[in-house]
Amino acid sequence: MQEKYYSILRHAFFWLFTFLFLFFTPVIVYYSLGYKFDIRTKKFLKTGAISIKTFPKGVSVYLNGKKLTEPAPCILRDLLPQKYSVSLEKEGFYPYQIDIELLPSLVYQIDVFLIPKIENMEKIKFDFNIYKFFMLKQFFGERIIAFTNRGIYFLDKDFKNARRLSPTVIDERAANIFEGLKESSGRIIFWNKNNIWLLNLAQSDDKKEAPAFMLYPGQEAIQEVFFGIKEKYLIIHDGLKVVALDIDNPKIYFTVLELKSLNSKIFYDPLTETLYVKDKVEPGNNFSLFKIEVMPLVYEKSQY
Repeated sequence: MQEKYYSILRHAFFWLFTFLFLFFTPVIVYYSLGYKFDIRTKKFLKTGAISIKTFPKGVSVYLNGKKLTEPAPCILRDLLPQKYSVSLEKEGFYPYQIDIELLPSLVYQIDVFLIPKIENMEKIKFDFNIYKFFMLKQFFGERIIAFTNRGIYFLDKDFKNARRLSPTVIDERAANIFEGLKESSGRIIFWNKNNIWLLNLAQSDDKKEAPAFMLYPGQEAIQEVFFGIKEKYLIIHDGLKVVALDIDNPKIYFTVLELKSLNSKIFYDPLTETLYVKDKVEPGNNFSLFKIEVMPLVYEKSQY
């Protein structure tokens, strides 16, 4: 009787272990191949990974709201293909949150530069009422040109020095709507939709100031201004016109091109003296890109 009992027990264990072997072996193989059982779909799915790189390092990582033990940079492996919410947090920096959809067998790359929280700002030591400022690139680096209640000033980027370029005070309302500023050969132009001004530093030395004066009153709406044609002219996009204005004789200007749309755009390359124009192609509403090589045209016309 006892021997029969042991025989039955041996057979039971045999079939139990056989069942466990047959059941768990595929599971183990699936896991070793990067598969994972998804309870939602009740299927084995190929997993993916999320690679997280951050600057600075040591950033806390939250996956679907749960904080992970390993800080970034890190790689989150064996993740089921689904949507995830990844949050990155570090003291002194703004938190960064991104929602991703992870696909099977793929590594989703997250490369984040965290932005520090701004706690204080450095103020210039000069007592100006600043109406408008621009960063002006020059041969020796960038400088700030500021329109103030005391005139037009150059400011060093480190805020240590200031030099008045012009005693001219541009009206605050007009200064606040300036749209652009450019410099060439000591001549600085700045403009809004209505007018173009000129500050000619080429006619003064470092110790003298120069007045700023209105160079061109806009006829429609000034969009963009370029130095061109050997820096003797301004190329002006004014509404539906492209105007060439003689800088030394501003009463002389020519409409060199009529545009077909207020959505047209121009760009003038002073290095190649080439005018690029995006304009409407008629008939229809399509736009195309055109170019006019000015200097070859000058030489061609001069032969007549």
